[in-house]
Amino acid sequence: MSPQLANLAQAGSLIAAAWFELCGHSVSWPLEPCRYDLLVWMGKSATRVQVKTTTVKQGTSWTVWISNTGKQRTTYDPDEIDNFFIIDGDFNYYLIPVAAVGGLTAIQLSAYAAYRLPRDVLDRPLRWTS
Repeated sequence: MSPQLANLAQAGSLIAAAWFELCGHSVSWPLEPCRYDLLVWMGKSATRVQVKTTTVKQGTSWTVWISNTGKQRTTYDPDEIDNFFIIDGDFNYYLIPVAAVGGLTAIQLSAYAAYRLPRDVLDRPLRWTS
């Protein structure tokens, strides 16, 4: 048994929630359909997070759709969400404010390297305490 990229879209919200929890933030899941996937509590304030995944690589950069599908792609705005949590096919994570991509339907992640999250939490050996 091994992880398959074909399952990344289904696992995206779970991976994002785990990342936030590993960083010490509480995660809530919306009970009703919302434009955001997660509500993340950072201290006393909450941030609305839309999770996106991509397995599409063009050249050396991953392309991710940051809009929703339907008859016509619809973009997100700051009244609906605060951040995108993006997972690419190499399992790199990005936390990009919606204001940084305002109105775009897709982005090349190589242009957003400054928003790539550190992986050191995943690279360190876990130490169990009792």
